[in-house]
Amino acid sequence: MSNNSEATRLAQRQKLEALGQFAGGIAHDFNNILSIIEGYTHIATKQLKDGTLTPEQLHKILLSTQRGAGLTRQLLSFGRQKVSVDEKTDLAEALRQIRVLLCPLLGGTVRLLMTLPEEPVWLNASPDLLTQVTLNLALNARDAMPGGGELSIVCMFCQKQNVPRILREKYAGTEFACLHVIDSGGGIPPDILPRIFDPFFTTKDVGKGTGLGLSVVYGIVDQLKGVIEVSSVVGEGTRFDIYLPLTSAPAAEGLAEEDDPLPDGLAGKTILIAEDEPELRGLLSDMFSGMQMKVLSAGNGDQALVVQDEYEGDIDFLLTDVVMPDMDGVRLGAMFTSIRPDSNVIYMSGYPFMDGRKDLRVPEDSPLIGKPLQEGKIREILERALQRKRERLGE
Repeated sequence: MSNNSEATRLAQRQKLEALGQFAGGIAHDFNNILSIIEGYTHIATKQLKDGTLTPEQLHKILLSTQRGAGLTRQLLSFGRQKVSVDEKTDLAEALRQIRVLLCPLLGGTVRLLMTLPEEPVWLNASPDLLTQVTLNLALNARDAMPGGGELSIVCMFCQKQNVPRILREKYAGTEFACLHVIDSGGGIPPDILPRIFDPFFTTKDVGKGTGLGLSVVYGIVDQLKGVIEVSSVVGEGTRFDIYLPLTSAPAAEGLAEEDDPLPDGLAGKTILIAEDEPELRGLLSDMFSGMQMKVLSAGNGDQALVVQDEYEGDIDFLLTDVVMPDMDGVRLGAMFTSIRPDSNVIYMSGYPFMDGRKDLRVPEDSPLIGKPLQEGKIREILERALQRKRERLGE
């Protein structure tokens, strides 16, 4: 057997081992999320029967589903090596929300200390990205302290002299926030420390980690124009220091008060849902019915065209999945717009990076909602679409 063949087989075997470890780690992470959702659902069901149900348990379920959505976006952003930074988030407030998720995940043997400023720390980042970064670092710290220990998360405004030189020179005049994640675990050996941000590199047992966590953290911090540094002493613990550029406070969210539609502004409007997943289609139908809207539905693009053809009234909105069998959402949207030019077309997808497929490129002027869907976000988009139509018609 030639040396080249042997080397090829060894490389292939290493890839398969990495993929197996990756799959096991993903299953481990999702099982944690599902366990939290299932546990709190059982508690909420019991409290509902007892008449003692409070919003707290339901809020924890929502946070866990958001964490699951974050995990899928983490995988997609890793493959894409690109993240969205078109939102402004208060890091201090995001960390207060993350604390709710961390407490059950860290367990009773890890003491969590969190130090946050009272004033907002505005960053150009989505809450989901900040959750990914913090959870990955915190869960790594937990695994480094199997016998228990202390995890400290500190957020502060960074003094200019403490900002890494590379950031001071590259972004002169920019102020930065610091996020420190410090554990009292066993530390990282010096020979391993340079490799911790490599994709698929992990010292954990099979099924106990993906080897993606720190790689994704590094990628997110880099996309946010920041820097992450790590220091560790074997037997004493590890410290991650993240420096991110500050931004100005966002403008008041939502529509201007004088232009804001009334809470029942969607009542009586008609929406056509094109979604091939029956349960999601039913959920959306219930959601929009709860907004007092008239709901039409179809399982794919072809059915949607038939439904709209048979419906004699106005259809104010088409909400369509992008990826569907037979006719996809982009083709449906184009045909629907040609038939009903006054309607608003809104796209939704579980694949947030659609520009890699030229045949499924959503029009730039059309809203694209990422799954899982959030009622508040959908409602806001519908109301904004109505507001733009009123402005267009001069009403």
